[in-house]
Amino acid sequence: MGELLLIIIIIFLAANGDYTLLWIAGGSLVLFLVVSLFSGKGKKTGSHERPRVRIDHPHYMTEDESECTICGKRIPAYSSSCPNCGVRFNTVKEDEEEWNEEFDEECAWDEEEGW
Repeated sequence: MGELLLIIIIIFLAANGDYTLLWIAGGSLVLFLVVSLFSGKGKKTGSHERPRVRIDHPHYMTEDESECTICGKRIPAYSSSCPNCGVRFNTVKEDEEEWNEEFDEECAWDEEEGW
């Protein structure tokens, strides 16, 4: 409703020959467009590189290890590069599935022994 009232006021002032409000509205629109173009909100700030992911596999009973998603090999835990293919990782994900399996297995053993 407010927009309709504002449009009626603009039309009334334009019909009477007072174009000041039109200049203000037009200038505001141009200023808004210029600011939105140069504000940089749409720009990506991250790297344009393809993600090279290292998947960390923590374990409950055995030594932790990692996995290279490029060549698929298991490597020593928390390595910054793959010793097999030489890729340097720029992203890390964690897969706790093996930790949960080993923990559940330990709990089952404790249950069998009456702990």
